[in-house]
Amino acid sequence: MKLDFIKIASIIKTHGYKGDLVLKIDSNISFSQFNKCLKEGNAIFISKDGIPVPFFISAGSLDIINEDIIQLKLDEVNELERAKHFINNNVFLTVDCIEKESDSNYSPLNWIDFKVLDKNHGFIGSVINFNEDIPKNPLLIIQNKGKELMIPVNGDLITSIDAEKKEIHTYLPDGYLDLYL
Repeated sequence: MKLDFIKIASIIKTHGYKGDLVLKIDSNISFSQFNKCLKEGNAIFISKDGIPVPFFISAGSLDIINEDIIQLKLDEVNELERAKHFINNNVFLTVDCIEKESDSNYSPLNWIDFKVLDKNHGFIGSVINFNEDIPKNPLLIIQNKGKELMIPVNGDLITSIDAEKKEIHTYLPDGYLDLYL
């Protein structure tokens, strides 16, 4: 079976002493197009001598800094010196992981009026705004029973986005909603 790949990003630098990598997403593709495949435990493919080699994303390491920058750790890379060898390499996913987008640029601003559904709490509310005031920590503003709550776009609180159904699926920790409601 032959796999077809598409370049999604380049590794631009390391982060920390444990070998985390920082990826810059290509300008011709957006995070929303490959969000479903970029998960902990899944493989990304890094170009080594022109061949895409699979590496697995370590559990708890995926951090979406913003629409253009992702930070992650690979299972096989546990030290800074090894991680440095990956700088300037291209990152690929299989073509079947890439979703086609509509003509409009897909960004969290397009998520206004999306329903937010949590795995444990069910319907939380609807997105009314998006806040980028805090660098590296954009927030979705959600209306619930006349109150506003915020969910960071970074990290792993948002598990999936269904643009067709206009739904954002989350997995909020116990007590998170108690901060707001």
